[in-house]
Amino acid sequence: MEKKQKNILVVEDDKLTLSQIKNSLKTNGFRVYAVSTASEAIDFCIKSVIDLVLLDLGLPDKDGLYVIQTIRSFNNTLPIIVVSSRTNVESKVLALDAGANDYVTKPFNMDELFARMRKEFRYLTSEERYIFKNGNLMIDYDAKTIYVNGVEVHFTNFEYKIVCLLAYNLGKTLTYEYIINHIWGEGGQDQNGLRVFMAAIRKKISRDEKSGRLIRTDIGTGYRMNKVN
Repeated sequence: MEKKQKNILVVEDDKLTLSQIKNSLKTNGFRVYAVSTASEAIDFCIKSVIDLVLLDLGLPDKDGLYVIQTIRSFNNTLPIIVVSSRTNVESKVLALDAGANDYVTKPFNMDELFARMRKEFRYLTSEERYIFKNGNLMIDYDAKTIYVNGVEVHFTNFEYKIVCLLAYNLGKTLTYEYIINHIWGEGGQDQNGLRVFMAAIRKKISRDEKSGRLIRTDIGTGYRMNKVN
């Protein structure tokens, strides 16, 4: 069986460092994506399947700690390795306590970084996937698959993205405009079109009373995913 190519997201705003990391990763057979801001990193992790994040802390819009905390709010298993010039113990402790898996200080040796990445991949066995659970709903981000009551349910690409967006914002009401802009881009869909997608999603999710409470409509405002025990 052909080995699956790993997807690596590099979050780095220094162009020279980014170029060095990207070239080394590509040479070693990784598929590399790169962003330079915290907001781009979070958005990318919501909408795409990533196997590991290499994260700088000193980003132009928000501190990298915010990225770690936000990712951990919807994905507990995605490996995050901090690559930072902050060498003080306090920064390392804060990053690890926020949910980072490892911490590498700049300047660094690529062989050491690869060794730390391999350690994370070994930890993520076939039984330790990127999983979100809420009530009877389970999202396997690695396989881009959704289960209800343990049964795999087929979702279209846009339906899957909407469910993931709601899961990421668990307990928060998202306006119609917010969902449309994040899934299709401005002008890519209207509220009536979104309602059609939401009706299809509800039909697939609402298989019993508990799963029927997962998604709520706030009339005139938008939708939210409720936290269900």
